[in-house]
Parts: sequence; C-alpha cells; structure tokens
Amino acid sequence: MKRLQKVMVVAIVAMALVVGLSSAPFAANLRMLSAYHENFIFNVGISHKFIENLEEMSDGKFKVTSNGPDVISTFEQFQPLQAGIFDLNFTHATYHTGTISVGVGMDATLVDPVKRRESGLFDFLDKQYQKLGVKLVAIAPVAPYHIVLRSPITAQTSGSLKGLKIRSNPSLQNTILALGGSPVTLAGGEVYTALQRGVIDGAPWTMVGVKDFKWYEVSNYLVRPHFGSISMMIIMNLDKYNSLSPEEQNLIVDAGRKTELDSLEFFNNLIEEEVAFLLGEGGLELTYMGSEDAKNVEKYWNDGLWEMAGQTSGKKIADEFRDLAVKAGMTR
Repeated sequence: MKRLQKVMVVAIVAMALVVGLSSAPFAANLRMLSAYHENFIFNVGISHKFIENLEEMSDGKFKVTSNGPDVISTFEQFQPLQAGIFDLNFTHATYHTGTISVGVGMDATLVDPVKRRESGLFDFLDKQYQKLGVKLVAIAPVAPYHIVLRSPITAQTSGSLKGLKIRSNPSLQNTILALGGSPVTLAGGEVYTALQRGVIDGAPWTMVGVKDFKWYEVSNYLVRPHFGSISMMIIMNLDKYNSLSPEEQNLIVDAGRKTELDSLEFFNNLIEEEVAFLLGEGGLELTYMGSEDAKNVEKYWNDGLWEMAGQTSGKKIADEFRDLAVKAGMTR
C-alpha cells in the first residue's frame, strides 16, 4: 500500500511539473541587425515599432536588442542572418541582391500591406527567402521618391533630366536614364556637398529625409510628379523561427503585420509635414517633368525593378512574381 501511495505521489508531482512547464511563460531574447544607425528615421518608423509591438504583444516575454552597420556593414548583413549569428535583420531588398534579387520586385507593387498579403505576393516572396534559410516577417512601406534639383526642368515632353548629373542607386538607375539623366552613384551623406559644389545637378530621395539631410539649402526645386515607393524588410533566421512554439511564431507574424500598418500611417503623416516644410520654410519651388515623362515615370520605375528582380533569382522567378502582381492588379 505504501509503495502504491509513493508511486501515486510521484505521478502527481510529475504531472504537476509537466503542467507547470507547459504553462510557464516563455522568454526569448532576439538579436536584430539594422541596415541603419539607431536614430535614422527608417528605424524610428519601422524597426523600433516592430520591437515595441513584439514586446507589447508578448507582455514583455520577447526582448529584442538591435545593432547597426557599425557592427556589420549594411551590404554584408544577410549572411550573418543566414548563419544564425543574428536572429532578425531590418534591411532593404537591394542590400542583398547578390544573394537573392526577387525581393526588389515588391517595390514595383502598389503600397497596400493588406493586399500584398491577400494577393499571395507576400507568401510568394517568403517562399523564395525560405529556400535560403530566411523567414520574411514584414514588408513595411516607407515613401515614394521625389527629386530635388538646382535648376528647373525646361523639357516639354521627354528628356526631363537631359544633360543633368543625378545622384543614383541601383533601384533608381533605370528611371534616371529613361528621364535622360546621367546617374552618379553617391551615398546619401555625400549628396549635400555634391549639390553645393555642382558635382551633381539633382538627387532623388524618398519624400521623407530631404529635410533631415538639409538638401533644401543647396537646391532650389522639387520635381513633380513623385514616383515609385520603397518598402523595408524585416527578415528572420528560419531555424530560429522554427525553434519557436506556434504561439511564439504567431506573435512574430502578428507583430510584423501590425508594423506594416503602423509604418504606413507613420510615414504618410511625415510626408505631409515634410513637403509642407520644403515648399514653405525650406524655400523650394515646384518644377514639372515633361508630359511624356510624367505619364511614363511609374513605368520607368517598375520596368527597372522587375529587370533587377531577376538578376540573381533568375528571370523565371521574377516573371512568376510579376505575373502574380499583374493578375492581382498590383503592378503594371
């Protein structure tokens, strides 16, 4: 009888331990790499919001520490994420086109986080990244591009930037060439001096950021129409994601979804404020593309991105992604 009682006690204790362990609060410390320095506006509007959302949704059980390009440079962050040295990466698709390029195509789609998911575009991209050991968590909208110029546009139809040296990056190159400009590769931090000295005649940037860079001090005009748009990515090491419980995975996914919507609202409000400043206190005047360029600038942008999307991922994958976007009415 005593032996039976002892067995029953052990069984009850074991069951209590199992129940206790299964209901015990999980805790996870995640390490994030960001392509940008801590106080850069893209971090403020996206990566910081993701961290806040995840920590709040998990009641503080998830904690995220973030490191920037001073730890690992912007264009070299994808491999450490793949290797599991870091758990998360806040980045842009152009920063890892040497490994996977199809993600660039998302910037050629309409800026609607909900429809990007409902149409299957998000899942298509997620599938491609998972082949490389990476999970897509969020694609958060930032803003369209506009161009600052030292002199007004005089073209009536096409060739709006003909004869002008324009700051560029890989995403912008096709658009600048189609507008007749000569692309000059420069980092954002080098543009102020280049404009001031006449090394370049103009520079595209998102509709958030020109004010912080103070380019309005060394330029005179703001080009319309604006065009395109960029979205930032939050991606995660797939092994780390798979090691989490279903509940934890859902928190990651839900925080990503919420961050996309938060980002859209944050930057839309900021765009309105910044443009008002540039055309007011900033002293810039509007100048307009020629009629044909104004009509086709979105096509210039989209065509360049879809071509870029196939560089390392292959034309077949890029075309499949584009076809899906076209069928969903999300791109030209």
